[in-house]
Amino acid sequence: MFRRNRRRRRRRSEMRLGVKSLDYKTKSTRTDSSITRLLKFWGLYGARLSGVALLALLVWCVYVLFSTPIFFVYGADIKGNMAVTTQEIYAASGIDSQSVFWVSSTEVANRIMALPNIKSAAVTVSFPANVAIKVVERQPELLWQTGDVVWWVDQEGTVVPPKEEVAGMLRIIDDDHQPLEPGHRIDPSIVRGARRLRLFAPDVSLIRYSRVNGLTVATPEGWPVYLGDGEEIRAKLVVLTEVLADLKARNVAPLYIDMRDPLRPVFQPQSLIRIGEPVSAGSIRPTASRPAPNAPSDD
Repeated sequence: MFRRNRRRRRRRSEMRLGVKSLDYKTKSTRTDSSITRLLKFWGLYGARLSGVALLALLVWCVYVLFSTPIFFVYGADIKGNMAVTTQEIYAASGIDSQSVFWVSSTEVANRIMALPNIKSAAVTVSFPANVAIKVVERQPELLWQTGDVVWWVDQEGTVVPPKEEVAGMLRIIDDDHQPLEPGHRIDPSIVRGARRLRLFAPDVSLIRYSRVNGLTVATPEGWPVYLGDGEEIRAKLVVLTEVLADLKARNVAPLYIDMRDPLRPVFQPQSLIRIGEPVSAGSIRPTASRPAPNAPSDD
């Protein structure tokens, strides 16, 4: 019986300090070994795996962004156009069916401004696929006719194709028949002079032009008047009034009246309405050629 108790005590101590303790140590050692291997593996390959995962996520995002229809442009909000149609502007923009990520507002604006009738364009792009275009068109100041071809000319002298018939617009006929194309520039002083002439003489609707004589209009009697490049139009018209009065008083019908220099108008007599002293080509008297002191300037 004593021996049996000793054996039991030995078993209890073994269970308390021996076998069980050994099992715990063994299990603890195995767990620490697995974590260590995992940490070692992550230390060696963790950065690479993170990079691969991040790259895969980025590729997936790019694919979604560039393949989802919501990010593709299929229209635009276009404002400011009257002569140029919305379809023309949209076609020139080159944005149809393009991903919004590929649309450059600067490039789109440049393509639209390549249209002859467009003076400027502003383009705004916003997500998911919104494009707003605001244009400023070239406003026609007059019609420029070369042969049978008629062009619009804006305030800056830029030649653009006509888009519609404009009633009552001032027309200039080019007697030199210079060939023109969209985008060509005409001397702005000619445009300014024609506008001022129309302002001071509203009945004038047709002006002729040549590089030699400049702007040319006809008096009610049909006499050609050379006005030059269009500068000092008001002063020239004031002096012309005096010249016409002098010619009528002397019964002279001129072939032309040269007003290119308002201080020295010149005429070529055509005939004398009544017999009198012949008048040779020359200058009108200085007193008759100077504009009235109170005459305002062109400006």
